[in-house]
Parts: sequence; structure tokens; C-alpha cells
Amino acid sequence: MSASKDTTQKQTINLELGHKFFTPDGITFRNAINFDRPYAGLLYVSAAKARFLNRKTRINYGVQLGTTGRPSLAADLQIWYHNAVGFKRPAGWGFQIRTALVLNIFGAYNKQFSLLPGRLDLISSTGGSIGTGFTNAYQNLDLRIGQLNDLDISPFFNAVIGRGSQNFGASAYFYVGYGLTYVAHDITTEGSLFNDNSPHTVGVVPWNQGVRIGLATSSNDATFKVTFHWISKEVKTARDNSYLSLMLALRFKNK
Repeated sequence: MSASKDTTQKQTINLELGHKFFTPDGITFRNAINFDRPYAGLLYVSAAKARFLNRKTRINYGVQLGTTGRPSLAADLQIWYHNAVGFKRPAGWGFQIRTALVLNIFGAYNKQFSLLPGRLDLISSTGGSIGTGFTNAYQNLDLRIGQLNDLDISPFFNAVIGRGSQNFGASAYFYVGYGLTYVAHDITTEGSLFNDNSPHTVGVVPWNQGVRIGLATSSNDATFKVTFHWISKEVKTARDNSYLSLMLALRFKNK
């Protein structure tokens, strides 16, 4: 009986400490009836492992552990810095999603399809999360054009580290993507799965869409990405929203 072989091309581990807070559009409103979404804070840690089965295929899976409510410190942080820089004081944190354990497992399967090798490709990402905080499933498609590398040495999934990443060709590309997500539960809007003790909750919109347009450039030393995001409304009482994200990653090499 022959032993099975591990066909993994490359593996990376990602550790994350995250702090998020969510507020309605009108932070000066004192009555929850005027909120378009609940106040919510989330403090969490997560660990994920990515396995590149070959140069164009990745499996990513991990676990997230955190808390909502006062222990998340979101209210204290936002009130402090609004006071420090002279912004309007948020008036509704007393209605925030109450303390609850967030424990999720998540995973994704990513596949790169080369349309014009090194110049044009399509990346499919299928994944989701299940647990006490977030239960969802999604399908994303991203079209990239420019100077492209294979996924296992691409900044698209922060893979420009580890084996095979020491001497790769610099890349710069433009990308546009579309995603469709089904949301079964979101603790930051609906509160805990196990009780209804949060003073203000709102139901989610089960199906939502996202569009992103961005530019990325990467060298042996650094990666920079700028992305515009548009997301359809995620809760029944809110509007769609958009934002700009920036990412700078620096790589430190062993001598």
C-alpha cells in the first residue's frame, strides 16, 4: 500500500488582531428609532492557513475568536478620539450590540484562470464562514490586467512571502471584481444567536452585491494596493455604501 504524497506547493500562515466598530450615519441621534443600523464593536483574533496546491490554486481556512459589546472597547476608543480631535461625539453607544462570544470557522477556494498568460487573468474565489458571529457564503470574480504573477507569488492574496518568493518579477496590475454574498447571520446587526438582549437590532438583507476597482504594485521589498469598494445595502434600514481602502506591506528578508 503506497503512502499518499502531499502535493502542496507552498503554505503560509496569517495571524490577525482586528478591532472594528460600526455606527449609523447619524451619530448625533440619541433615539434608536433614528438609527439606520445598530452601533456595534468587534475585537477579535484570527489564525488562518493557506495551502497553494499548485501555482494557480489556493485553499485557505482558519478560525476567528472575539467579542462584541463593552469588552470590545469600540465605544471607549471612538468617543476618546472624537473628543481628542474635535469631532462630533457619537451619542448612541448605549444602544450597542451587547456582549457575546464570536467564534467562527471560515474557508475559501481560489482558482486562477489565465486568459493571456502574464497579462490577463480571472480569479474565482468561493468561500464562507459559519459560527456564532457570522454565517455566510460568497462567490467573487476578479479580472486582472497588467504584469501578472501566479497566485503563489502574487500580492493578490498576500503570497509574496515564503518559498519561491525571493526573486520574482515585479508586478503592477489593474483589477475589477464582482461578488455575490448570501448572509444568514451577522452579529453586528442582529445581535447574539442565543438571546435578544441587545436594545437595538436590525435584520440583514440576505443577498448583497459588491464591486471593487483597484490598482496593485509589488516589488521584492513592498506591496501597495488601493481599492474602491461599493457594497449594496447590508441591512434593511440602511443604504448601499462605498469606501476606499489602502494597503502597504513591507517585507523583511533574512540575511
